Amino acid sequence: KHVLDIRMNYFFQRIVKRQAMVYFLFLGLACLRIDVQGAETLNDPLNDRIDEGLKDNRSSDIFRAQRVGGKYLFYLEKLFLAAQAKGGTELTPSQFPRVAIKINTAHAPGLQVSPQLIDALLSILTDRGFDEKQIFLVDREEQSLIRAGFLSSTQGPSTYRGHSVYYSTKQLYFDSLWIHDSPMPPTLHDRARLFLKYPQAREKRIEEERKSYLPRILFGEGTFWINVSVVMDSVNLGIDGACANITTGAISNYHRFLEKATLAPAAVTEIMAIPEIWNRRTYSIIDLSLYQFANGGRFDAEFLGREPTLLLSENPFSVDRVALGILNSDRKKHGFKERKAGELLLFRYAKELNLGDMAKAKIFDVR
Repeated sequence: KHVLDIRMNYFFQRIVKRQAMVYFLFLGLACLRIDVQGAETLNDPLNDRIDEGLKDNRSSDIFRAQRVGGKYLFYLEKLFLAAQAKGGTELTPSQFPRVAIKINTAHAPGLQVSPQLIDALLSILTDRGFDEKQIFLVDREEQSLIRAGFLSSTQGPSTYRGHSVYYSTKQLYFDSLWIHDSPMPPTLHDRARLFLKYPQAREKRIEEERKSYLPRILFGEGTFWINVSVVMDSVNLGIDGACANITTGAISNYHRFLEKATLAPAAVTEIMAIPEIWNRRTYSIIDLSLYQFANGGRFDAEFLGREPTLLLSENPFSVDRVALGILNSDRKKHGFKERKAGELLLFRYAKELNLGDMAKAKIFDVR
């Protein structure tokens, strides 16, 4: 098994190659032991595993199209080409045998990734030589996928335009060997769920309530992920966007982290820092045609904003930081306190874990 060993005393990090274990000492206030366990060595055509820290040559720059107005295919293709012209990853079947598109439908139908955007992305990948079996869609909940229009409510194959769709109750989504193990207590919701699942096995319930299963479907053999998300205000993260979508938006037993001001950003960054996940990224895309700038955690139409903008980067933290600026503009207009990027633990922890210094990233406008 591999272990990610991160020791954080004011967030000093060290990664050890052959196992997966995360150990935190949060600013002298709390001591937590969090394991991430897995099995099998993964071959990565982008960059080999690196023993000391998470370092690669991929950019944190952001590519922005601001007059999209629903013309997803036209502008998304331009964004990919602009990123490639600056040295970004070129998505080809020879380099990326399987592509998992992680979408965000948690608050559908009010706030969700648009099927039209996914249609454009599928068209671009198809034009580059990918076939239907090489591309599949992923989100955690079957019901939210139905509400968002990516699955039918009637029984039948779980497909969208010929591409398989996976969700957490499907066998291939989680893997019992890949867990994020934390001593943090679960929520009442999770305890109730585990009681219903293991009514006569108290020890099993106690064991399971510590675990958050990782979305193995996103980083299996030969699989790389594209992250497509919308954004929402978040009290404890600052922004619920690309980074949350691929981490707390994909794992099981996630409620216990999101309600904690320190643990929410720590959980997002430490999961993202697992080499098997971080090294399998291609691009993160945020659609700002609809977003929620206040009262996050649930859909609230009163606080919706609109911006005909697409953001694309190889670094999910980068697109989140730019999107945060859009949310802050609306928050300021409506009398809410801004969530300043320099004060958010999400970006601070990411920098300490060598996931990129978003303050230094450049924005390139695509017209």
